[in-house]
This record gives sequence, structure tokens and C-alpha cells, in this order.
Amino acid sequence: MEQHYDDTFLARWLANELTAEELSGFKNSEEYEKYAQIVEMLDTAEIANFDVESNLQATLEKLNSKAETKKRRVLPLWSYAAAASVALIFFMYSFFFTTTTYTTQLAEKIEFDLPDGSHVDLNAGSSLSFKKGDWKDERSLELDGEAFFKVEKGSTFTVNTDEGKVTVLGTQFVVNSREDFYNVICYEGKVKVITENNESVILTKGKAFAINKSVKKEYNVEALEPSWVKGASTFKSTSIELVLKELERQFNITINEKENVKPGLFTGSFSHKDVKLAVKTVFTAMEISYKMDADGNVVIQKP
Repeated sequence: MEQHYDDTFLARWLANELTAEELSGFKNSEEYEKYAQIVEMLDTAEIANFDVESNLQATLEKLNSKAETKKRRVLPLWSYAAAASVALIFFMYSFFFTTTTYTTQLAEKIEFDLPDGSHVDLNAGSSLSFKKGDWKDERSLELDGEAFFKVEKGSTFTVNTDEGKVTVLGTQFVVNSREDFYNVICYEGKVKVITENNESVILTKGKAFAINKSVKKEYNVEALEPSWVKGASTFKSTSIELVLKELERQFNITINEKENVKPGLFTGSFSHKDVKLAVKTVFTAMEISYKMDADGNVVIQKP
């Protein structure tokens, strides 16, 4: 928000008290369209749970305080008439045009709904952000980590990541975007994957696409949703390096001396309920010697 568009300026705008030069400059600013959109919403809708009286009083006090610092200039009548609307404008600007972010810590998963009713399950160690004010016209969000989406039908829905973006109209799919690994699985409908190199891949139900350290692969899945939503991590011919990182992420533990692990592919799953059992499941299958402390942290032994 530009600094000079304060509550006094906006109150004068609402009261049609701006000079021609001020109005012209305001209309040419990046902020004008957003403020105008808010005013239109105020004219056509009621804002639930907004305490007009308290916000009016707070705005009046702020206006009077500013007036005192300017040689006690008497406030014009329009200041009081517009104060409540100004308070609502600031409230709605903050609510609709700031970025909303959901973040999960290690060993944490959350689920929530987007403004259009689309549902998101956010896996551990992930972050998702979007702007509510733009959502009606552009369903677009930023993802760092892994999320499962159940998208309501409507305008194009886009998931942006550092490795590429996925666009759909209404479907169920998962996107996993992490360091040196990018994976998209379509569980229902159809998705379009565009990589950072502008390569395009179309996925239908049961199809998946992955990039692991620049190596691309398309494969099939039989599951109806990602297993981590129900509390387990499942892998099919997956690099042991990625499996160890997922163990650390799901249990918030540290696995030391990873350089002692021979390269290999793991197929199987582990539950998120018991760290000792999960580590044993993976390490026994891959014939990895290790020691674990009371907190679940692991030291891998040399073969």
C-alpha cells in the first residue's frame, strides 16, 4: 500500500474532495483498482462480524490526532461522515489483498478449504500461499513442499512451484515440490504440468510425473489418494535418499552419516505413528546398519 494513501486521503476521496491532480494521480496508481473494488463491494454487500462503531471511533481518534499535529486544523464535516467507510476499507484491504499463508512444521500435517471450497491437505514441512482478493478471478497459489488438492470446478486452478506449475479446472491431484525432487500425481480428472523448461505433460487419472535430479519419469499409480493423508508414506522404486528425508520430515528427527548409505531404490511404506518401527521398516529392507537414540535420531553405521 502506498504510504500517502492514508485514512485522511481516502476519506477525502470518498467525499469527492480530492483535487483534479490528486484524483488523476490516484487513478493512475496500482492501488486505485483495489480500493475501487472494495468500495463497490461495500455498496452491494454487508460485511459480517465487523464492529462499525468501534472502528469508527478508532478512525475518528486517529483523524483528530493527526489534525492536532497540524496546528489544530479543524476537521471538515466529511471526515466524520466517511470515517466508518474508511475503517471498513482498511479492514477489507487487509483481508482481501494481503497474502494468506499456511505452513506446516516437521511432523505436522493440516487440512483447510480455499475460498472457492477447494480442499487442501498440506504435508509436513510445507508452505502454501495465495491472495484472497484475487481468488475469484484467478485461482492461483504458491507451493513449497507437498499438498493434495481436491479442486472445485470453476476457472483455471494453478499451483506454482519453483520447478514448474500445474493447471486444472476441477480434479484431485498431489504436487510435491522439494529440493531436487518434483512429483505430480493425478487421482481424478486431468492436469497439465508445465516444467520450468516450459515442457508440457498431460496427466489423467492414475498417471504421474516426476523429476528427480533432472531425471524425468512418467509412471502409473493405483491408489485413490496419497497415503500420507491417512498417516503413512508409500514409495515405489524411490531413491533411498528421498526416503530418508521423508523419515526426517514426518518424525522431526535427524539421520546422521547418510554418506554411509549405498545408493538404492526403496519400495514399501512406513506408518507415521511409531518412529522406531518406521526406521526399522526402511533400514531393514535396505540392509542398513544403524543406531537410534531415545529421541528417535539415527546414526548410520558404515557397512
